[in-house]
Amino acid sequence: MKIVADSHIPYLKGVFEPFFDVEYLPGHLINRQVVKDADVLIIRTRTASNQNLLHGSRVRLIASATIGYDHIDTHYCESNGIKWVTAPGCNAAAVQQWVAAALVKWISSKNLNPKTLTIGIVGIGNVGSKVVTLGNALGMNVVCCDPPRAERENMASFVDLHELLKVSDIITFHVPLTRVGNYPTYNMLNSKNLALCKPTAYFLNSSRGGVVDEVTLLRYLEQNPNGAVAIDVWENEPDLNLELAKRCLVATPHIAGYSLEGKVMATKMVVDAVSRYFNLGLAPWWPMPNPLTEKQVIGSAENIFDIIGKTYRIESDDIRSISKGFEDFRNTYKYRRDFTGFRVLKVKEDAEKLGMLGFELG
Repeated sequence: MKIVADSHIPYLKGVFEPFFDVEYLPGHLINRQVVKDADVLIIRTRTASNQNLLHGSRVRLIASATIGYDHIDTHYCESNGIKWVTAPGCNAAAVQQWVAAALVKWISSKNLNPKTLTIGIVGIGNVGSKVVTLGNALGMNVVCCDPPRAERENMASFVDLHELLKVSDIITFHVPLTRVGNYPTYNMLNSKNLALCKPTAYFLNSSRGGVVDEVTLLRYLEQNPNGAVAIDVWENEPDLNLELAKRCLVATPHIAGYSLEGKVMATKMVVDAVSRYFNLGLAPWWPMPNPLTEKQVIGSAENIFDIIGKTYRIESDDIRSISKGFEDFRNTYKYRRDFTGFRVLKVKEDAEKLGMLGFELG
């Protein structure tokens, strides 16, 4: 049997060679000719898995080392007996860290008191739940919107999107990209509801590019010079809306989830899925040696804002200041450690809040 795998998925090489013929290729080079004799695909978002790719192949399983699945035509797969799996929640802590760094940058630039701010979180899944914890740790008023969960679980404390947009100083999106169903998320921030927002609002998008209408958001910034935007995901990646990028406070090339912890977990989850599907006996799998066992040490810090800055300088990932192209930067990214990868020896205040965010203390 044969596996075709994205060559940029870390820690994967050597794992399946005892069981399969394995061919590694960059995601954009995985095409119909390559996969026609493959039984398994192990991919990232760069590989669109649809009829154009899969028709006539013998693929039985697609394992994506990603939290999202909008690059997989799930209807086609299910109609043709192809099982697909992803790695939900694998990089939730990394995205939480990106949001934290983007918030600290904005709050510091405007000299704001976080206790006076309302953060509106759209999508309360694996990532959104961690951003709720972040908002609470920073002392903000937290407002949540998740219509599917509200309907399914009778979450009376949740608000609808219009209410969230009206009351929030910060609006951050953590939803999958969907175009059908009762609650499609494509362009969920658009010209109609953007008019509800405060002229000083700060928008963050680290979910999927199409969730936000980029043309409308650019117009908002032109009309509201005190508004701000932080974007990690773009609608036409790797081709960016350069005018929007120029006006962003933070503009990064889809690396919010690129922590060492997130990448190890993503690979672990796809390896475990393939192992279970073929009964290989590898699960639960971890890379050997496991790089997550060693923590980075922060000797001392003043408070939670100081600690966040010490773990991640978001400016170093700004698309406008790097010499590499979008994809090249992502493919050669030096994975940072998210909050769970740090041990803080001494902090003057906020120790309990740091524990909430996953830091090891003492």
